[in-house]
Amino acid sequence: MTENAPTAEAQAEQAARPAGPDDHDESIVEILAAKVLIDWLRNRQQLLVPFKIDLQKLDAAQVSLLLHALIAAAQADGTADGKRRVEAALVALNAAGAHRALLDAAFARPAPLAQTLAGAKDVQTGALVYAASLLAVDRRKLVNRQYLKYLAARLQLPKDLTRSLEQRFYLAVE
Repeated sequence: MTENAPTAEAQAEQAARPAGPDDHDESIVEILAAKVLIDWLRNRQQLLVPFKIDLQKLDAAQVSLLLHALIAAAQADGTADGKRRVEAALVALNAAGAHRALLDAAFARPAPLAQTLAGAKDVQTGALVYAASLLAVDRRKLVNRQYLKYLAARLQLPKDLTRSLEQRFYLAVE
């Protein structure tokens, strides 16, 4: 046997080594892993939001929160047709007679926006508030588009999620 020929053990060891550079920077691996995780979580958040909101399947606290969010969004531009837009949104949200009675009480005494938004404690609830607000605003008006931007920032919703919600609930508004 020649001295230059690799032994079977050396060949097995070389085959067992991963391909690529021998050295790698751990900080780069950690950064890439964090980016992959963040993107995966954003995608998961989008999938958690239902395609249709049904008030009859939500609990009383969520229904109250969404009704107050509808009222706040409808009154964002200060026009008189807000109640009409909220009524149209209730049809899209599959509201029952009890929900309409709650809405009348909420219109009589609307909650401050800060108090309403404080009820959205997680991303999923924030997404429901944003989606309900999309149904109650006239997005052709600049003031309403600015209101939606403010709402998304205040609820700390990712841009991908707000874009997805705007696409899902765009046809329901028109």
